[in-house]
Amino acid sequence: MIAKNEKDKKPIGTREWYDFVGLLADILPAIHPGGPDATRALLEMCGPDATSRVLDVGCGSGNTACTIADDYGSHVYGIDISEVMIAKAQERARRQGLSGKLEFRVADVFDLPFEDDWFDVVVLESVLTPLPGDKKQALKEIVRVVRSGGKVGANEGTVDPGAPPEIMVLLEAHPAFQGHFTPEKLRDLFERSGLEVVEMREAREIDIPQATKGIGLGGLLKFMVQAYPKLVLRLIRDHRIREAQKIDNEITKISKEHMGYALIVGQKPMKK
Repeated sequence: MIAKNEKDKKPIGTREWYDFVGLLADILPAIHPGGPDATRALLEMCGPDATSRVLDVGCGSGNTACTIADDYGSHVYGIDISEVMIAKAQERARRQGLSGKLEFRVADVFDLPFEDDWFDVVVLESVLTPLPGDKKQALKEIVRVVRSGGKVGANEGTVDPGAPPEIMVLLEAHPAFQGHFTPEKLRDLFERSGLEVVEMREAREIDIPQATKGIGLGGLLKFMVQAYPKLVLRLIRDHRIREAQKIDNEITKISKEHMGYALIVGQKPMKK
């Protein structure tokens, strides 16, 4: 039997951190670099339309998937490794009256439950950076389910090649970072996974999404009543989350000078 205090000595894992941050999903539906503006830009680069089948990998609470279905009329499939997030996504789709255009399911990016050449567009937002395991293998599995000529678009945080060593130490200690990308490394990953990079945009600074933007006063009040007490309780009870939060704050302080994000779109080559 493992003693209770032995569990506390373990560093917090990526999944635990993800579930903790998921408590913010209702107030910050776009918890990724660039926020909603970056999402809109990425979707414009990918070009879905009403005839498109779109896969949202790591869909979280379903904000982007609902945006695609609502704004472009596409049929959207969202997958996430977290049952909690999938439940949130399904509830969001019901609230917005979009259930008929959306399908959500728990799934692993390394073993997607879809046929070959099924999707016209696949989008990922801050999925590759925190993903444990072989990122090339995951991206190749995504390429498998995209049709010839289809597009894969991603938004990933990036680090300047000349960033000081102390930043690397912080990133290695943070549960949301399983490695890091420079823009060149991100492009190389896409190309090694069988994609032709057709467009890439780099942003020097990370725009932190505003808590009240897009949700209104009612959404903010709902968060204060439902989610905020849970966040505080987790912080009080679990020192590992408090330590991770400290690292997160340090990274935020230095991110504007040495970090940014990239929007990249790759196209699956046409079959010969």
